[in-house]
Amino acid sequence: MLAAAALAGSLASPARAAAPAKTGPPPASAAAQAFDRGDYPQAVALARQRLRALPRDTAARLVLGRAEAALGRFESAYQAFRSLLALQPRNTDALYYVSILGGVLAEAEYGRLFAQAPDSPRAHQLRGDLHVAQERPAEAEAEYKAAIATAPPPLDALIALGDLTRHQSRFEDALAYYGRAAEIAPDNYDVLYGIGVCRSYRQEYAPAIESFREALRREPSSAPAHLALGHALLQSGQAAAAAPELEAAARLEPRMLQALYLLGRAYRVLGRTQDAEATFARVQKLVQGQAASAVDPAESGDPLGQQKQPEPPPPPDQP
Repeated sequence: MLAAAALAGSLASPARAAAPAKTGPPPASAAAQAFDRGDYPQAVALARQRLRALPRDTAARLVLGRAEAALGRFESAYQAFRSLLALQPRNTDALYYVSILGGVLAEAEYGRLFAQAPDSPRAHQLRGDLHVAQERPAEAEAEYKAAIATAPPPLDALIALGDLTRHQSRFEDALAYYGRAAEIAPDNYDVLYGIGVCRSYRQEYAPAIESFREALRREPSSAPAHLALGHALLQSGQAAAAAPELEAAARLEPRMLQALYLLGRAYRVLGRTQDAEATFARVQKLVQGQAASAVDPAESGDPLGQQKQPEPPPPPDQP
């Protein structure tokens, strides 16, 4: 209920004394003044009255959403803010309230799901997701396994199990889960990428390269897939093919340290000494410009998403 508490706190405002207009569409300030007095039903009524005459009045929609939320009618409030965003997609107030209300509504739905179907595959999967967020992998694995005990197993739960075991370097288990997921959705990006990562860590670079290429056909703008493909190509002695992939990764994510580090290595193998030195200089500049805790270990030392210690970039005078 933290989201609901945050919402209640954000809706509070000082009282003002004012009287709403009684004839015709109320003035723009009337609903806001009723809200500030704490008269939320009147604020709703005035906002709706004004919107019937002026449906594109975003100020009235904002007050309507806030008043509905203050009355605990979260679904109506959410719809009011969504309609405001349809008129003003960058309205910061609406975006703020939508994010809070989304959490409130999701929490309510989770509670209903757990109460009505506690042993359903989706309930087990959601509990698994919560355990992952709390860094409790054993409990998460148990919940995911319960989720896939049904026929057919949920695709998302199979992928989640593949990801969980892959991050523990249990590549054989991960490949088994990804394989079952591939039977359901052979073109799924997450499945293809996960298989490629496992194959790459097992130094099975040919099938890894094939998986990463298939993943990029589904999501051409994926910087992690370009990085992983470039890494596999470089490790298999194909520096000329690796360089464009690593360049694409660095172009899509300019602060991806590992892409730059591997790109510098590829340039050195290709004899492009000046390009290599310039690339390693970019790596050093990025590292020096950040606190050590701010450098993402997955980017700086582990391109394929495993939990390993970061690997520092080599000195410029070493290949």
